[in-house]
Amino acid sequence: MIERASIRFHKVKSCGLYRERARNPEMGSFTEIVNNIYNWSNSGGRLIQNTCTYEVSEESDMDFLETYLVSMKHDPNSGDYFVAMWNRTHDSGDSVYALDPSATIDNINETALHRGNLPSQSIPGYATYFWLMPSQNTIATITFGTPRTGMKPFSHWLESFIKTESRYVRFDENDQFLGYAVGNNQPNIELVPRFTRTLHKNPAKRDLIIRSREQIRGVIRRINLDRAQPVHEGTVDKLLGLIGIANRNEHMPHEIPLTYELNYTPSEGELNRIIANYEAGQDNGSWEDVGFKFPQNNVFGADEKEWLSKSYSKGKISIDVEWVVVGQLLNMINLKDSINSRREELMALLPAIREVSASPQVA
Repeated sequence: MIERASIRFHKVKSCGLYRERARNPEMGSFTEIVNNIYNWSNSGGRLIQNTCTYEVSEESDMDFLETYLVSMKHDPNSGDYFVAMWNRTHDSGDSVYALDPSATIDNINETALHRGNLPSQSIPGYATYFWLMPSQNTIATITFGTPRTGMKPFSHWLESFIKTESRYVRFDENDQFLGYAVGNNQPNIELVPRFTRTLHKNPAKRDLIIRSREQIRGVIRRINLDRAQPVHEGTVDKLLGLIGIANRNEHMPHEIPLTYELNYTPSEGELNRIIANYEAGQDNGSWEDVGFKFPQNNVFGADEKEWLSKSYSKGKISIDVEWVVVGQLLNMINLKDSINSRREELMALLPAIREVSASPQVA
């Protein structure tokens, strides 16, 4: 089945165990950690329910719930990895799919996904996909018609893996944490796990917006409100109230696209914060964006609307995919082969933004 995929590239800035405020890791690297995750995922038929690397308490202020590793495939020729995660949500209803927690990694068929009258132990949620390129120090999110990339929960999952599951973690016989070590060396309790990333930039567009700040006539925000995220829940209720809808029901969409505009020229500090917040929004989907309005027919080369998303490396590509359940979970071997068949074209997106056209040679 041919599907249109949106791909966005993130540069890994730090990955490993660090001393406080240090720039270089004492242990680990992106390559080592990803290989560690791959070996961990293939150890002894690991159950999906045992793959979340962090806990979510009722008092937690995180805007996502548990995240589980579903599948991880490795291409030995390129050194790339392809990952599928399952993101738990609060959603319920006949349209929501849930995953059987007793299924094992890389061993999920259509019987492991349920819809309607969900079993009590099942995990309602949705899948997200990642292409990890250690040789390029890069992660790409891959989405199919949804704004949810899953980058924010995946980043937290990965940093938590370094903290609790990596090969450097040491415990005593009573499961008391001792610190981090390589081999038989003395554990170091002062090290802290760190994983950070930033969007791969296309400097020309970004610099144009910054350079032309005084000519900005308005700011536009496009955001996808997700009822499953607690941080969005109050906003959804207020918007419905403004329309005149007092109560939500299960027939309402789970995601609400919202666009709003402010006729305003931001200060230098405000513009820097807007850009920084956009870059820090690790779960920005292909539709979510911040735009700036400029005068028509200006002499400094800006379009009437300049979008921040065009300041970062991304692209769209038509590929042949195979679904385990259509629209819910992909066959990851097939995804790996399809991306690899177009790898050279896709890697060209890193230094510059361009559209990758469909190709009859897709695997």
